Amino acid sequence: MRPTALRAGIAAVLGGVLALGFVAPANAAPQTSTVVSHEAAAKVVRTKVTASPKSLSVVAGKRAKFSVSAKGTKLSYQWYVRKPGKSSYAKVAGAKTRTYGVTAMSRIDGARYRVVVTGAKGTVTSKSAALVVVSKPKIITDPADRQARSGDKVTFSVKAAGHGLTYTWRIASMESLDWQTLPGTGRSVTLTARSALNGSLVEVVVRNKAGRTESLPAFLDVTSTASDPYTPGSMGVAGEWALVVEHSDLDADAEVAAASPANPAAPAGSTYVTTTVLACNFSDEGTPAPATVRLRGKDGALYTTTGVALPAVPAAMTKKYSDAAEFGCSLSTVGALAPDSVIAGAVWAASGPATRYAPASTSYWAATVA
Repeated sequence: MRPTALRAGIAAVLGGVLALGFVAPANAAPQTSTVVSHEAAAKVVRTKVTASPKSLSVVAGKRAKFSVSAKGTKLSYQWYVRKPGKSSYAKVAGAKTRTYGVTAMSRIDGARYRVVVTGAKGTVTSKSAALVVVSKPKIITDPADRQARSGDKVTFSVKAAGHGLTYTWRIASMESLDWQTLPGTGRSVTLTARSALNGSLVEVVVRNKAGRTESLPAFLDVTSTASDPYTPGSMGVAGEWALVVEHSDLDADAEVAAASPANPAAPAGSTYVTTTVLACNFSDEGTPAPATVRLRGKDGALYTTTGVALPAVPAAMTKKYSDAAEFGCSLSTVGALAPDSVIAGAVWAASGPATRYAPASTSYWAATVA
């Protein structure tokens, strides 16, 4: 082989090795690889939001933090807000990272946030997220007072403002204020009126994760019935009279006889029954006709006394109601002559006449001994 041809063959072999990258002559010119160019192009990723911000519910005064996840090349971020009552989004100054934090305040309750992500290959906008600011509940309308007759259904309602509200209804007697929870957790509660609930207070406690607010208590006025009378010593209303009928003396023959020698003795098969009544007039104009208190036997008939001097109010009752006169109230003894067969299970019926301010009404108290 001629030297020239040999050198050409060696050069061809070395050129192949150089092309494979094993050997590079010191004085070789730089080469541009088609493969490397393709790899560089592949690294420029199209901009895409992979996880939009999530809506948040945050207690007022706490920090709300929104975040976005995105992929792409050379990403930058800009957050925008649409405030409550606005129809368009505004740029949030300085909010240029993948997270954005804001202090929750009532004035931005309901604001929506989104982020614009810009990369080397495109710009995309995330879905928006809402900010719910949870403030302490506010009572708009308190439960209203209710009047009912024993056996009626009575509903109390409240109107409150706030997020995530829960309701706990409670009832207590005015004297003890020992609150008991009522069934039901809605903005209204319904209960069955009973004479034992007369004079009760009903309130609701409204809660959310920011705190609790109690309503003003509502007053429940229950008129008793013959089948569900008040217990002795309880206050009830008849017309424009507030009355308290005390425990009874179911065998007051001796006391009536001692009150006056002129009193007739009880006939055979009948007995005098007495009680003490506290009567307070709450009319704004004068004194209406007095309430009438009579014994209602278990036969349904009404019994009283005529032309009989009744015993004086017991000393214990005078002491108990020592300030009655100061408040315009009076104490008296009320009696009835009734057949023995109707006394057990009898009730006292107090009837108040109708006035221009109050309808005629009757309330009942159990005729039981102390």
